[in-house]
Amino acid sequence: MKNLANFKISVRTRECLVQAIFQMLFDDHKASKVIKQFKEEHKTKKIDFKMFSSSIKSIEKNMKKIEGILASIGVKNSNIELIDKSILCFAINEMLFGELDKPVTIDESIRLSKKFSSPESYKFINASLDKFLKSF
Repeated sequence: MKNLANFKISVRTRECLVQAIFQMLFDDHKASKVIKQFKEEHKTKKIDFKMFSSSIKSIEKNMKKIEGILASIGVKNSNIELIDKSILCFAINEMLFGELDKPVTIDESIRLSKKFSSPESYKFINASLDKFLKSF
């Protein structure tokens, strides 16, 4: 794995972002509520809240499009873990509207999957994002 020491704030921000997306999907919370909560809970940590807030708002705004893309690549809500869906939402939003290069987004999504999901889910994440890129 690459040395991410030079990117600690970005890495930590994306980890919080996936957790926030999970919370939005699980509790059906609005982005503004999740942003406020994460700012309060993580105020002592080094997190880029500008990037965090921008991404969460973008995901909320574009959720219907993201859900449509997930359906078009064969990802159904009934057969996906919520954390995997959160990671895919992060990745698709980043690829469509974010600033990260697509290979970096895929690498980050795989890393996040290995950190937060089941041991084999990174393969599903990688295959799903590859399918999305081929259809994009």
